[in-house]
Amino acid sequence: MATCLVSLSACHHQDAIDSTLEWTQHMRGGVIAAQRPPPPGESDPYPHVGLTPTQAPEMPSPQARALLTEHLIRDRNLTYRTVAANGTLTPVIPPPPSAAATPAPTPAPAAGKPSAQPAAAASDQNPDQQDASPTLPAGTSGAIMDAAEAAPPPPPKVDAPQHTKRADAKKPSTTDSVTQGTEGPELAMPEVKESTQKAPVPESALPQIPDGPPIAPAFPGFDVPTDAHLADAPKPNYDLSDPKGTALHFMPQSDQLSSGQDGTLAKLISKTPNGPFYVRGFGNSPSLSTQDQADAVQLGLLRAQRVAKELISRNVPASAIHIRGDAFGTGARVASSP
Repeated sequence: MATCLVSLSACHHQDAIDSTLEWTQHMRGGVIAAQRPPPPGESDPYPHVGLTPTQAPEMPSPQARALLTEHLIRDRNLTYRTVAANGTLTPVIPPPPSAAATPAPTPAPAAGKPSAQPAAAASDQNPDQQDASPTLPAGTSGAIMDAAEAAPPPPPKVDAPQHTKRADAKKPSTTDSVTQGTEGPELAMPEVKESTQKAPVPESALPQIPDGPPIAPAFPGFDVPTDAHLADAPKPNYDLSDPKGTALHFMPQSDQLSSGQDGTLAKLISKTPNGPFYVRGFGNSPSLSTQDQADAVQLGLLRAQRVAKELISRNVPASAIHIRGDAFGTGARVASSP
């Protein structure tokens, strides 16, 4: 035991558990017995916590951030107005009906006790005495169990004639017939009859579909217009063609160029170093409203200006760059002709 303890504690940087685990792995062999690779950067000096980035991160321009803030403010105000117009989701529950509208049940007299006098007579005899029947307070709902706890009144006794009793005694009851084992008339299912096939409807009886719309009704003194012979409504003259030029991608709702497009700009400048360059920025308008289109045109101009600054930083003359903003489209396009 002492020899085992000395052998397990031979390494000063390993405890008994690590030594036992290593010995077990060597006994098993294979991949588990191989030495683990050192962690990356093991010999590197410890980094200083006080180091901070020396360059500012790429951010959209202040104009683009202000435009995005204005969009968020308008969306928030629109949400407030929509919620106010829709109303609350909690239904309006009316209050319970008053208990005074429902007359309180009168308790039945108990068996073996004389019945009480009518309420009218009691009120005439004692006008100052209030009704002792239990009632619910106003504005509450519930049930009064006094009438249910009282004993039911005895059924009235009716003396039947003697000849009726004799006739009932001679007539066997249903219970007696069941007890004696007699069976009643046999029940049978209704007879199923096949439905007769109807004759096919002739084509002359079917309604005819007219070739054109019905004639508009005429009213004396009124000129009723008809739209049967009117031309279709004019459609907007949209430019549905794909804009020409090299496409550049931007971050969503921002005038910041996506990374990895330096080669595209260098290729454009290598073809025509002195221009001209026609830059067309698009603002991704979400709707046809005038406000959304105006904001999209402004964002498209900001994107076109960003592309122009990138071209100027690569020694392109500013007089050779022409910018334009459009509401509908994605990113920006750079072409050598308008």
